[in-house]
Amino acid sequence: MNSFVVAAAAMLLAIFPCLLVMVREEVMAAVAAYELASSIVVLVLICLAQGFGRSGEFELGVLLAVMMYGAGLVFVRSMERWL
Repeated sequence: MNSFVVAAAAMLLAIFPCLLVMVREEVMAAVAAYELASSIVVLVLICLAQGFGRSGEFELGVLLAVMMYGAGLVFVRSMERWL
């Protein structure tokens, strides 16, 4: 195990508070927690790709970043009435 894999495992622990906010808080706080969790997941994927030495896996992290940003915008647009 190298430092990138350890950093990815440590960052995964930061997702649990985001999940609690998504479940328990109001919609606007849930959207902010979703965006934070998506950023953490992208960083975890990039750290794992670097840690295991697979340069082709960086594409997954970048693609997921773009898709999660778009998904957040779609979610906000669909929930616009309650925000």
